Amino acid sequence: MEVQEQFGEDITIIGVPSLASADSYPDFINGTGTDIIEHIPDEEGVIWERFGVTRQRTYVYINDDGTTTLTGYGSLPSDVSALIAS
Repeated sequence: MEVQEQFGEDITIIGVPSLASADSYPDFINGTGTDIIEHIPDEEGVIWERFGVTRQRTYVYINDDGTTTLTGYGSLPSDVSALIAS
């Protein structure tokens, strides 16, 4: 995943596939090319609910101090660059 490669140790990306059976996760992960990052299964949507995620391709940025920023359908590299710069 280019973002993880670009920012390396400055960030940690974790995928949270949700609201589907765990059996479908490998196909999703392989199909999206996100197999180089860690994934946490969330079949029941508990993690999504905790962070206010309501749809696929939503990004939750968690800062070192625990504050969160929620975005969706943006450019992951651009969003990460802006957040790191601020």
